[in-house]
Amino acid sequence: MPHALRFHLQTSLSVEDLGLLWRDLEARSDNTFFLSWQWMAAWIGELGAAPPLLIGEASGGLILLGFVVPYSRREGGILRFDGLRLHSTGVWEQDCIAIEYNGFLVDRGWEGRAEQEAIAWLLNQQQIGKLRPQELHITAMLEQHRMAWTPPRTLTQIPYRKPSWRVDLKAMRASGTKYLDSLSANTRQQVRRAMRLYDDAGGLSVSWADDIPTAFSYLDGLKQLHQHQWEGRGKPGGFASSFFEGFQRRLITACLPQRFVELVRVSRGTEPIGYLYNLIWRGQVFAFVSGLLIEDDNRLKPGLVCHTLCIEHHLRSGAAIYDFMAGEFRYKASLGHPGPDFIYLLIQKDTAAARLEQAVRKGRDQLRGLSNRVMRRPSA
Repeated sequence: MPHALRFHLQTSLSVEDLGLLWRDLEARSDNTFFLSWQWMAAWIGELGAAPPLLIGEASGGLILLGFVVPYSRREGGILRFDGLRLHSTGVWEQDCIAIEYNGFLVDRGWEGRAEQEAIAWLLNQQQIGKLRPQELHITAMLEQHRMAWTPPRTLTQIPYRKPSWRVDLKAMRASGTKYLDSLSANTRQQVRRAMRLYDDAGGLSVSWADDIPTAFSYLDGLKQLHQHQWEGRGKPGGFASSFFEGFQRRLITACLPQRFVELVRVSRGTEPIGYLYNLIWRGQVFAFVSGLLIEDDNRLKPGLVCHTLCIEHHLRSGAAIYDFMAGEFRYKASLGHPGPDFIYLLIQKDTAAARLEQAVRKGRDQLRGLSNRVMRRPSA
């Protein structure tokens, strides 16, 4: 079908006008929660100002939107690359909100066609902000889109690739399968034993926050357990960032009344053993943030139990997918089935500097692989 796509950057719209534009296109898109206006509004609100907005139009109609953040980096202290980041900033304290299913918001009739032209247009601009873009960073996008989105005559790097796991609740309902029966015998035995032990120690109960004060109370409990978990692993945890917590409070305030988020508390007697904070969008449940009690008895599995109870609830209530999203954690593989792979895609202009960087990284990766093989070689 012949078409003429036109793009421009908008930097002067109010948040209210941005919301009107975004919601108009969202109604014609198959986006996940991470490209909803609810997510974007909370992100922009915490940033304090909206980044430049890429607008794509065809035949006078709006077909593509995406916020791009100018970004500059140095490789090896020598090479400088100016570029853009899609819906991220490159600053951990802000990016730890962990967007997934990243990409442009696109009219469903243009998906797989408009993205490549949008990226080519961005990389052909002489200046955006104070930078001349040489590259575009797209974190946490679906690997299946990589080829379709990459313009010809560009270079690509994939700094990371992550698997994901999910539970197909729609298929499970159609087959009449009970959730626990879909798990391996070992996982099923662990969950049932843990539930029995929790019942013997005061009984299991599950509650959902039904108003914002209760939701914030659950978030405070989640924060305490979440930070204890991550700090015990020697890592900061999301709540080490004030941006992360401010973003979550904005999201809950806007979304709990619409039931786009849920905060769940699971207790043994009166003691919480875990909190789940999930995003809910168009029949999908995204397991977003959790805080789980660290038990002395390794037969007690608060993560397996909390997610099992929540999955069973959504199986009964009619949700289509319970999505654990990206990340290699044992509980995800135990409770779910493989989903799509996520990647961080870096698309670069084909320049001498970009080719040099790719050559250096390839050599570094080869040396790392050789070192790992030597380390694994058995001694004589």
